[in-house]
Amino acid sequence: MDDLTDYNSLSLAGVVLAADLVHAAAHGRHQDAAATAAVKAAITSHHAEQLREVFPQVGDFRAGVKATLAALQGKPENPEVLRYALQLIELASLLKRSPAVIERLGKELDQLPQTPTDDEFARAYQASISTLGKRIQVTGNPALLQQDETANNIRALLLGGVRFAWLWQQLGGRRWHLVLKRKQLLRAMEALNTILQSTLH
Repeated sequence: MDDLTDYNSLSLAGVVLAADLVHAAAHGRHQDAAATAAVKAAITSHHAEQLREVFPQVGDFRAGVKATLAALQGKPENPEVLRYALQLIELASLLKRSPAVIERLGKELDQLPQTPTDDEFARAYQASISTLGKRIQVTGNPALLQQDETANNIRALLLGGVRFAWLWQQLGGRRWHLVLKRKQLLRAMEALNTILQSTLH
């Protein structure tokens, strides 16, 4: 599978998957456990030597690929999810221009235990990403959003989304590509989706 995987497309799908899970959490919708775990596991992969270490089970990103396809086709399943995804990409861009925040985030991640909790991910997010001056305003069920458990889950998912956005940019992705190279991205995402469908069933 590794030789066939388009990690650029998979990283973009990871951003959208994280955004979709944030939306689900904020509204009390079901969150796929495997997808949620995959997004959060990527956070601690900053020392990974190979891309497959970030995506050990590519099938866990299938929902992200599907949602990204819909967005690239101009038929996003939910505009809020698209907004979150674009803002995650913007946060990654801001992070790349902030060496001090990068260093702080690295230290926070290195201090995490082997199996971090949402609370620990949330603290890392607040100590680093939240200081960039650009915050993602998550909307949803106010009663849920006021709960620490939900808030920390969302921060952990956002941190995972920034990780994928950072990786997407490392692999050459740029926000303007979503407009000027949309057809090219769409073809690549369709090819990835075909591979997922043919190899994971």
